[in-house]
Amino acid sequence: MGFTPRLRASAAEIFSPLLVFLTLFLVYIATLAPSVTLWDSGEFLSAIHSLGIPHPPGTPLYVLIGNVWAKIFSPIVGFAYSINFLSATCSAIACALMANLFVRWTGDRLAAYAAAVCAGLTSSLWLSATETEVYSSALLVGCLIFWIADRANATRERKWLILGAYVAGLGFALHLTALLTVPAALYLAWSRKLFRNIPALAITFIVGASAVAFMLIRAKHDPAINQGNPSTISALVDVLLRKQYMPAPPWPRQAPVFIQVGNLFEYADWQIALGLAPDPPPTVARTGLSIVYGILGIAGFIEHRRIDRRSWRAMLILFLTATVGVLFYLNLKASPSYGGSFIPANAKHEARERDYFFALAFMCWGLWAGFGAVRLARRVKRAPAWLPGVATFAAFVPAVFNWSAVSRRIEPAASEARRDGMRILSSAPLRAVIFSHGDNETYPVWYLQQVEHYRRDVTIVVVPLLPASWYRAELARRERLLTPDFVPTWRGAPQVVAALCAGAAREHRPVGDAGLITGDKFPATCASR
Repeated sequence: MGFTPRLRASAAEIFSPLLVFLTLFLVYIATLAPSVTLWDSGEFLSAIHSLGIPHPPGTPLYVLIGNVWAKIFSPIVGFAYSINFLSATCSAIACALMANLFVRWTGDRLAAYAAAVCAGLTSSLWLSATETEVYSSALLVGCLIFWIADRANATRERKWLILGAYVAGLGFALHLTALLTVPAALYLAWSRKLFRNIPALAITFIVGASAVAFMLIRAKHDPAINQGNPSTISALVDVLLRKQYMPAPPWPRQAPVFIQVGNLFEYADWQIALGLAPDPPPTVARTGLSIVYGILGIAGFIEHRRIDRRSWRAMLILFLTATVGVLFYLNLKASPSYGGSFIPANAKHEARERDYFFALAFMCWGLWAGFGAVRLARRVKRAPAWLPGVATFAAFVPAVFNWSAVSRRIEPAASEARRDGMRILSSAPLRAVIFSHGDNETYPVWYLQQVEHYRRDVTIVVVPLLPASWYRAELARRERLLTPDFVPTWRGAPQVVAALCAGAAREHRPVGDAGLITGDKFPATCASR
């Protein structure tokens, strides 16, 4: 007895996403970081372990979810690996949700599978899936909002819209990038009947967003990681608005618009075959393959439009929000690798590459590229029945050509961060005070101290944080390295550093500089200041 049409549709809606999840999950696990990685990973691991507050906007829901997740899995695989594993799981589920949507919208489960796999193997999304970072969790929540909006439109049941508003509130408490899907989701779910009672939806959103109150409550207990110290309402607002970083307004632009757009195209060129040329400049092989997948993306874009206009418009809104919207809102400076020939030599650049901000845009492109490969094969006249199946291999090309560049199980990525942190701490005398000058000198050390409980007698003084009054107050309160008169007013780096050196001398603590440590000696720095 065969399936009814509805049962067949239901089976397709389940089978393709499940296969996508298994495919990507295995790839992510095979390339998963075994421990802490560079940049924000060490800070997040430390904050999750101590139920603390990482850098603004604080990501409280991510910290809570990670802490509970680690309690389940860390006894089996270790703390750092368990949170890396959380990222892999979230990204794989997010892509599975998009596969489910493409099956519903187009009825082509093979093309939907290829679409989601290709999207999940773009380099920016893949890199976020293999380390401790908030972006994989935010991607999952964003895709869930989009999926719920589609259910609301399909069923015309208000419960889905209420659920979507609640999940969007949770997304606000997780990370703002989770809300990038909201404009497209609103279009996808729109009907006058569903949106009749807007105040109720706003209240539901606020209930979900109330998870940010965790930071207010937890900061009063002064956890080990307490960035911004949001122990008052005004301090909490400052953290949520990222005032510590003095975010740039939309105008004037921090770099010429053509540089900002060019940066986006540079990042797009890294998505399909980064292993062919890991360095930033374009190459014939890597950029040529990027162009091929750009053409496949256009084909998928056209095919999607031909099959289902409503969902195509929603995806178009999502793509524009994740590209033009993000470019306009963030107003980024030129990246470290771009714009040198077109902007003044003394112009400020971003501290690191920011391709991860556009991961959702690259997901959209990957979805259309994988979808387009299979749909083009279906449109070949007198094509053999096996051709669309062969076309799905286009989805796996990024796996072949990205693997060597994105795998975090390959040295030096596998152990570089932990090794650097160990070098800093192991060279330090008892109760040393160490000046650090950036994330990669700071966060791996925090991880070792908070998670592995190694050399907690050492104090790291993060020089870029010294202008923040909450941080100076922390150094005075916890370490007695500053006197209270240095807390409320910023006197400039030379004076504050000199005061810290004097405070270390009062406490009979040796002082060194993380940037000068070589592993065979501990450099004293205060004498030269």
